This record gives sequence, structure tokens and C-alpha cells, in this order.
Amino acid sequence: MKSTPSNLGMFCDHDCIADWVKDNPNKIKTLQSMAYDAETRKLKAKVIPSDTQKQHKLTQTVFNRMRKLEELLWYQLKRIEPECVSCGKKNMDWCCGHFKTVGSSGHLRYDRINTYLQCNKYCNMSLSGNIAGNKQTRGYRQGLIDRFGEVKAQEINDYCEKSVVKKWTGPELVAMRTEFNIEIRRLEKIIN
Repeated sequence: MKSTPSNLGMFCDHDCIADWVKDNPNKIKTLQSMAYDAETRKLKAKVIPSDTQKQHKLTQTVFNRMRKLEELLWYQLKRIEPECVSCGKKNMDWCCGHFKTVGSSGHLRYDRINTYLQCNKYCNMSLSGNIAGNKQTRGYRQGLIDRFGEVKAQEINDYCEKSVVKKWTGPELVAMRTEFNIEIRRLEKIIN
């Protein structure tokens, strides 16, 4: 047996622990701390992490992937080539573009009505969503009009303008990820 344990698994049985405690009375707090740490690790492994920021990041990634596939399927069913909602370009590095940003409208971060196919590097990243457009592009708003018509685009805009506070719990986010992953598998079978 080692003189200083690195974990409780190094003891063969309770007698072994008792002998170590007799030989090392001043290290009893170390043993208690090790037991506490081991128990804490076991509990953390079983419990859903409560860090909602981490949960949101995991869930956002899965949601975005699902929405990208849903959008690609929409285009496939219409028998038209996918295009960026903001610039109209085709054959791009696609992503799930949010009409209202997660920072400004967190309650819409997992909302299908707020997300459409967008080119990732140009409109989403370089132009922060390219909402209003520029000299070379039509912008997200006009893209919604071009795709859905004036009335439906205005409904989408009005829906996304509503200010709502929504907070998700860790278990809700895990459940959402599970549903999104099921949908991703279904979509991948249909698209491929």
C-alpha cells in the first residue's frame, strides 16, 4: 500500500483503510476529502449539468443542424436549388441563420419561425445576419418577402418582434436535444 492515497480505490478493504488511518492520523482530513470528492464526481456524472450556458451551447448546435436539414428538405421538396435567405446565393456553406439574434431575442433561439437557411461565412458571420441587406444583397427581410410573400413575411416579422422572456432548465434543454437528434436522424434518411 502507498503512503499517500491518490484515490479510495487503492485500499483493498475497510481493515486496510483503518490501518492507514492509524499510521496517518493527521491525514484523516485527506481521506474524508477524497471520499467527498469521489462521491461528488459520481453524482455529477449522474446529474444533468446545471450550467445553462453549456446546455444552451449544446442544444443550439443540435437545433441549428436540425434546422439546416429541414430547410434543405424544404428546397428539395419544392425541387428548387437552396439559396441564402439574405443574399440569394446558391451552393454555399449553409447554416441556420436567425432573423432575430440569440442575444437580442433569446426566446427565439430554438424557434423554427425565426430561422432559415443562410450562407455561413458571408451573411451570417461577416454581415451579422445581413438583416437589411447592402448594395450587393437583398437582406434577410427582403429574402423572407421573396420566399413567402409580403403577408407571410410580415407575419414572421411581427411574430419575431414580440418581446417574451423564456428561460429553459437543464432538463428541458436535454429533452429538446433528444427530440432534435431524433428529427435529425429522420431528416438525414429522407435527404440522403
